[in-house]
This record gives sequence, C-alpha cells and structure tokens, in this order.
Amino acid sequence: MDEPRFFKINLRVRDLDAALAYARDVLGAEVLRERSTIDAGEMVLVRYGGLTMEIIAPDGPDSTLARTIERRGEGIDSIGLYADDLGGAVAALEAKGGRMASNDGHLAWLHPKNPLSLSIELVDPGAYPPVV
Repeated sequence: MDEPRFFKINLRVRDLDAALAYARDVLGAEVLRERSTIDAGEMVLVRYGGLTMEIIAPDGPDSTLARTIERRGEGIDSIGLYADDLGGAVAALEAKGGRMASNDGHLAWLHPKNPLSLSIELVDPGAYPPVV
C-alpha cells in the first residue's frame, strides 16, 4: 500500500474576511476557491509557496467550530492527506492503534485525541480531486 501524500492544511479562524485579505494581499496567496459554505461554516482555499490552505471560519457563535476556537484557539486545525487506497490506509492505521473519528468511504478522520493532538483528514483523491 502506498503511503498517503500531502493534500492541504486546514486553518481555523474567527474572521474569514480578515484571514483571506491577509493571505491574498499581504502574502500574495493565490485564491483557488472563493468563499463557499461547508458543514463547519465557511471556507476559502488558497495556495502560498506551494502550500494549499483551507481557511475555515464558523458560521455562528454556537457552531462546533466556534466552540473549538474558544477551547483551542485559532490556527492549525488539521492536515489533509490523499490516500489512493483509503480503506487500506484506514485499516493500517487502526491495526497500529489509530482511532478514527469518522469514515464515510471517501473521507476519514483520525481522531485528534492522540499524542500529536492533531486531526488528520484522509481523502480519496477520486472524490476530492486536486485543485490546480
């Protein structure tokens, strides 16, 4: 089985407009996907220095993401990795003691309660193709 490969980093912020303006206007990041609504709230996708970043902000003060920001702060939320064989990657992680938070067959999340304190998103590249 091939090792998963980097896809993106997910950043949680309180103010999506301010974060996007900074990424675009100060850093010079390329906007790959304009503001859109996702389950967690709203997001934009940018690329800077070869790094793809999904910047996400809550859609209200009572959302799960807003509570996460209050508890853990803004910053790196998770990293996304492409897994050509998602089922095999999940099985290998679970066999080594990894605990999955969710898995719908196209997208699986390694639970953040681990020694890295990091949520890792495993993505089927067929379901979520790269943004070029």
